[in-house]
Amino acid sequence: MRRFTIEQPFWDIFPECQIGVLLINGIDNTEEGCKEFRGDIVEFLEKSNQEAKKYLTEPVLSQNRVISVWRDAFSKFKTKKGARSSIEALLKRIEKGNEVGVINPLVDI
Repeated sequence: MRRFTIEQPFWDIFPECQIGVLLINGIDNTEEGCKEFRGDIVEFLEKSNQEAKKYLTEPVLSQNRVISVWRDAFSKFKTKKGARSSIEALLKRIEKGNEVGVINPLVDI
């Protein structure tokens, strides 16, 4: 990635947002490169799935306070109709018992 651009309309909607960018070189993002830590990563994913369940506070997902905040933010952008924020998609998966699993070392972390 050579350029990271945030256009003015974003700042107009979210003037107090803080954004960070992390550039990392020399990472081995293979299973071989993380085998020493894979058990810890899996354990962390399992704990994270359990932690996410704490946010399933309403019988109807759209009435969940955490999701309503993100829906409000998403409504300010031009998105495809029915597009969900990542937090809503995650909680919907958790609610259905489709917990987050291993993808690759960096994504898992």
